[in-house]
Amino acid sequence: MLAQLSAVSETTAVRSLTAVADDLLGGIGIHDPEGVLIRLRSSGILTRFEDSARGTLLQVPTLIAAKLRHDLRAEVSAEPVVASLLDVLVDHMESAGLVEPELLRDVLLLARHGGHWSQLLRVCEAVGMPMFLLTPRTSCTVLRVLPLKARTGRPGLAFFGSLAEDITADAVDDTPARIRAAAIRHTGPGMLRSRLLGKFGDSELNVEEVETRPGAKLVDVIGTVRQLIELADAGRHGEAVELGIRASAEMRSARARSVVRLLTAIALHHAAEPRRALSVLNEIEGPARAGHVKGDFLLPSIIAWTALIAAVSGDHERADAHLAESDAPSGISRAGSEADPAAAPSDAPPTVIIDELVTPPLRIASALRALDRLDLERAEAEFGALSAYPEMRTLWVYLPLIARTLAVLSAEAESGLLFVNDDAERFQDSGVLSDAQKDLIALGRSTVFIALRQLRWAEIDRDRLSPACDGRIVLDVRSKLVAGRNDEAISCADTWFYHHSLSPRSRAELVAIRAAAKLRTGDEAGAQSDFRMAVSLSNWVSSLLPLALLPLPDRSRLIDLTTDSPVWAEAANEFSATFDSPAKLVEWLRSIGPVSVDIAETPQLNAGEAQLIDFLARGLSVAEIAEELNQVTGTVKNRLSARYRKFGVSNRADVLIRARSFGYLA
Repeated sequence: MLAQLSAVSETTAVRSLTAVADDLLGGIGIHDPEGVLIRLRSSGILTRFEDSARGTLLQVPTLIAAKLRHDLRAEVSAEPVVASLLDVLVDHMESAGLVEPELLRDVLLLARHGGHWSQLLRVCEAVGMPMFLLTPRTSCTVLRVLPLKARTGRPGLAFFGSLAEDITADAVDDTPARIRAAAIRHTGPGMLRSRLLGKFGDSELNVEEVETRPGAKLVDVIGTVRQLIELADAGRHGEAVELGIRASAEMRSARARSVVRLLTAIALHHAAEPRRALSVLNEIEGPARAGHVKGDFLLPSIIAWTALIAAVSGDHERADAHLAESDAPSGISRAGSEADPAAAPSDAPPTVIIDELVTPPLRIASALRALDRLDLERAEAEFGALSAYPEMRTLWVYLPLIARTLAVLSAEAESGLLFVNDDAERFQDSGVLSDAQKDLIALGRSTVFIALRQLRWAEIDRDRLSPACDGRIVLDVRSKLVAGRNDEAISCADTWFYHHSLSPRSRAELVAIRAAAKLRTGDEAGAQSDFRMAVSLSNWVSSLLPLALLPLPDRSRLIDLTTDSPVWAEAANEFSATFDSPAKLVEWLRSIGPVSVDIAETPQLNAGEAQLIDFLARGLSVAEIAEELNQVTGTVKNRLSARYRKFGVSNRADVLIRARSFGYLA
């Protein structure tokens, strides 16, 4: 039995002896497998040697192993023995976080040569695509040109077999390095999705009878992954979460469970449940780290998505920690793996399989945190890399947000801001957006329109925000400030400041806006107090954007009032990666975002005034408007005259033209 394997650890040998004891040893080995190993070693049938990576191993000498394999094949009962051996070894692979390349090679060959297709499928799902990294030649040899009966009813084998054939055809030769490179190319951006949803898109979530274990069930992992992708593309993230939780609980393979739970965490993120998403990612990170193989996507993608979700949800410490670890995500390597431990530069071609699960979320998280630190150079670099990335799926929604935020902070003229606002529409990609993703687009556009004093257009986008988005509150108060309605801005900020639905980041923005509004009303003491609080809250949420998004004149005056405050030293310490002193930080805050207006010159209408303009656009007469509003005609005439003066016109036709140009009418 041990002659079927090239070299194994003593633990694996004991496990194997225990499993096949009844077939070969009449039950003796199951009671004393260690004693059996000692007797085999003393008789010279088994030798021990030291491996630099794997430690102490046991091996049957080559000639003896060949004779034993020949004798076993001659026995009528050989097939059940090999099947029992495969069963216990596959069980080990399914539960282990670490797979030995030599053992994987032996199991693949045994399963293929013996036609044990269900065990071969279990091996593929237990190890996953890293098999092409651990044992490149053997994996391609075993899986390519599988017989029809092996593929039939087993979409997992059909998937891995097709992938092996394409990798083999693409590799210039059969050297491990060439095969690994081909594996990375054939799982590159967009390629794996088309493979899953194309050739193997007709399978359903099902379970398969396992030949060697009557009554046992095996979940179709490839079918589950395919359905999760389809649900995500359709925007049905809640259903994807339910499917992922249900399916992962039924999977024996630790690797398969982790992959499905990763996709479940991504679905939770899109469903606006960041805490649950981070919890799932945290649970699978440890096992993924223990069994990581250089070039595999699982651990780097867990790190990348953790960084993104943490950055979006305000957990900046976790985001920064994971970003620091994944500066070169493919450089995380496991001791004893066949891969070269050298890390690739961040701008190099993909060096991990399924790179689209790693690079986009990682770079988005890096860009968002760079914006928080006002590190515009780093944010621009990440944005440029993301713009060139070929497969973003629904993560494209972050590109317009990043572009528009950069423009608000760096544009020196309105024309530049207008160009970026229009140009950002080119990033739209496929996939149905969730409410949270739609909110990102509306937030970016509304912020730009406020900076351009187009408050009506900002209001239109603000109204598109979902009820759960606290950004609508911040945008409303910011619009009031730019409209010059300072008392309303203060009152609204006071109303919402302690509301439970407000995030710490939004609370920092509100108090900064309230400080500017108080400054405009002449309450310098109140403005000074609020701005100190705004700086402190910005330190706490690790983002300078609440300060930087204030109109520059207000920001500069507020900085003058608080220059001697110790909060600036605290801020410089928090953002020391970008600014080496409080003076540098203050200097940058005095210059950033010069194009944003402080007071809008466009006529601003409240809800009642906008309704009156709408009645005029519908062609209603003064009498009809009076009837609609339940007011006397004299009152309506006075209100209309006031609207004409506000727009600088004297008749209905001109006021409608102006209203359309300002965005109050479609």
